Amino acid sequence: MDKTVLIVDDDPIVRFVIQKMIHKLDDSVYCHHCDNGEMGLAVLETLQNSNDTIVVLLDINMPVLNGWGFLDGLQKIKPESFNKFQLYIVTSSTDESDKLKSQSYPVIKKLYHKPLSKQDIEEVLNLDDIN
Repeated sequence: MDKTVLIVDDDPIVRFVIQKMIHKLDDSVYCHHCDNGEMGLAVLETLQNSNDTIVVLLDINMPVLNGWGFLDGLQKIKPESFNKFQLYIVTSSTDESDKLKSQSYPVIKKLYHKPLSKQDIEEVLNLDDIN
């Protein structure tokens, strides 16, 4: 089974670095890049019929549609309709309210702080425990 990672972040450098780190660990992973939540949801809809394992790395603070808006829109797509799906928050926010709010979304597997480390990427790509 193939893995597809959807990187939803408005910073092109962050997207580039994350993809490079992923490909250094596993060059078979396909990465989609989106610079806001609206684009992320549109790409995710196109992946609904895929047999791939879908991993979303989602920033919170973005223009057009932020991470919280993405998460609300995700309910219409129904993440349970994917073969295998995991979502991680990747943020530079140190606001405690963001951490608390993220805990109210059961779809969020974990919250990571930028910049991601090699160990963080290894955890994200270790998909043995996907539901």
